[in-house]
Amino acid sequence: MSRLLGKPAHQCFVYPHFDAALEKFAAGGIGPFFVLDEIGGMGDYRGEKHAFSAQVAFVYSGDACFEIIAPKPGGISAYNAFLESNPYGGLHHIAYYSDDFAATLAMMEREGRALEVVVDMRDPATDFQIEIYCEPVGADNPVLYQLMHPGMFDGWFEAMREAAATWDGSDAIRDARPLMMAALEGVGAGA
Repeated sequence: MSRLLGKPAHQCFVYPHFDAALEKFAAGGIGPFFVLDEIGGMGDYRGEKHAFSAQVAFVYSGDACFEIIAPKPGGISAYNAFLESNPYGGLHHIAYYSDDFAATLAMMEREGRALEVVVDMRDPATDFQIEIYCEPVGADNPVLYQLMHPGMFDGWFEAMREAAATWDGSDAIRDARPLMMAALEGVGAGA
């Protein structure tokens, strides 16, 4: 799909047990993990608004970024639905950057790779469309595609990549917020 959508921003794996998932990735010697112990909010999932809550971690291996998510049990989200079909977890989505979601979806349709939006995440204050998750039309239990805007989190992702490149094996589990906030402040200062 990179031929059409470009270089992936990250790959996301969803698992039922967060700590076990981190251990699975750490066994390969990658790190450090940047963890958000609980994220949540409201999102449109298959056309209906639902609250969701999950634990999230990002980790780099070279230039490859992996996101690990464990949703709160009993929720209604794309992550929970994935675990219903894949109880042991696995690859949930691949994220790509897009300046214009509608144009990207139209291009995919022209290429014979039509996508259906299953998750629409918007800023509740402005209704700005932050990201969407799409599935190939007609596919059963597919890997989803996340489309996200470039720019806002680029500094944070670059800082995590740099931390992994110089990682000495210590402090393997880190709170993601300080690095994220520093990167976001840099975006605000440059605007």
